[in-house]
This record gives sequence, C-alpha cells and structure tokens, in this order.
Amino acid sequence: MFIPGHITGFFKIYKDKELLKTGSTGAGITLNKGVYTNIVEGDGEVYFNGDKIELCPTIEVIKNYLNYLNYNESDKFNYNIIHKSDFPLGCGVGTSGSCALGTSHELSKIYNMEPDKVLEFAHTAEVKCGTGLGDVVAQYTRGFVIRKKPGLPINVEKINIKNINDYNVVVEILGKKETGTIINNIEWIDKINKTSDELLQKLLKNPTLENFMSLSYTFAKDTGLATDEITSLCDDLSFTIGSSQAMLGNTVFCICEDKDLNDVLSILNNPIVCKIYQ
Repeated sequence: MFIPGHITGFFKIYKDKELLKTGSTGAGITLNKGVYTNIVEGDGEVYFNGDKIELCPTIEVIKNYLNYLNYNESDKFNYNIIHKSDFPLGCGVGTSGSCALGTSHELSKIYNMEPDKVLEFAHTAEVKCGTGLGDVVAQYTRGFVIRKKPGLPINVEKINIKNINDYNVVVEILGKKETGTIINNIEWIDKINKTSDELLQKLLKNPTLENFMSLSYTFAKDTGLATDEITSLCDDLSFTIGSSQAMLGNTVFCICEDKDLNDVLSILNNPIVCKIYQ
C-alpha cells in the first residue's frame, strides 16, 4: 500500500481531551514519493527500510485494531509490518503519518474493518505519539489540501490544480527535527497559533500554489521556525513559484515549473524531485 508524503506549509494547533478532535488546521501538498507498507506473517516486528525499529505510530495503529477487536494482551500478533520509504523519519514530509495510514489500510484488509476506522486509527495513533497533527488527514485526502477544521471528522477543501504535471516539488533534507519538541511546547504553540490565525482565511480566498507558498514562507519566518540556512536557500530560490520550510522539519522545499527545474537543482546539494500526488 502506497501512502504519499505530505508537506505542511503552515498550520494551527488544536488540543483536545479526545484524540479524535486533536489536530491542526492549515494547508499542504501530498507527494508522489512516500511509504510503501506491506504486512507479512511474523512475530509482531516493525521494519523501516530494512531496519527493525520501535516505530510508535505503527505500533499504536496495531494496538488500536487489537483493542477494538477485543484482543487480549496475551494474544499474539502474528504479522510483521514492512515499511519501505523514499524519505527518512523526522524530516517534515509526513513519513510517520504515511507509516500509520499504510499500516491501518493493510490491517483493515486482514480484519475486514469498516473504512472510517482506517483513518480514525491512523490519526489517533499519530496524535498519541506526538509525531503529527494533520498529515494523516491530508494523506487520506491527497492533493493540495486545506484543512479547515482539526481532527475528525474530516473538513477539508481539496484544490484542483490545472496542468498539475507541469509543476515540480523539490525537497532538500538538511537534517532531522523532532515534531514533538514543537507541538508539545507551550511557547511554540503560542507562537505558531498567533502567526497562523489569519493565514487560513487568506488562502481560502485565493487558493493558488503561489499564495500557498507565499503564506508558508511568511509562517516559517514569523514563527521563528525557519533557520538561517533555510531562509538563505529561499532567497536563492526566489525565482520559483515559491519556497519555504517543510513543517515540521529541517527541510526546504520549493515548487517550480519544468523550465526552472535545472536552475533549482544547481542550487541544492541533495535535491529530491517530486510531483504533487492527487
């Protein structure tokens, strides 16, 4: 099962006692690179690009299914979860959300689960693990997605893009950043929410890729989340449709037309070229 990566440009955090209602508003785009998830017979292990790891969102999805089906803790889970990813974890392209949603989709086939539980179990797993707030909703919807309300049930606006194949999303991963250190920090939450208050309505009034990128860069700079390295790269990429920081990661991304792609690639050291996936 393929689940696309997702880049959030800007967002606002909403916390609630219920995991289903916790989430974020904001906007982002899904990518044609992401995570492929398969389930095979095994001993309950999780693998990410060949390495056995304790991947919290995947493990929580499994727990959600087993709890819902009234399995006892002593009951053995006889499957291994295999993730093959185009991106590393912790870089702001929704990889943990891709793993959670892919696991949920695959388990739903095994356990013949109703479709609404696929999204519910993946979203609550990511929220509980502190690895994301809105990625799963966007990855479930796919495309250029504006999240108008946090959590579930979904309330989004999906923007259709004309000539979508003419656009490239170029990603440069500069390092890792733990999402939980931001979304669980009161000072960061305050900065993020104050900065993002007006951005959602501005995008809804003019839902273009150009406006999305402009608002995303405003958000990255005004919150103080953008590093000097990222703002410098964004200055160098000013000839594109727009560039900014992928939230929440130490990653720069830009959207450009085919005619500008070679110039973009000449600026970046390890670029990953993607398309918008819808």
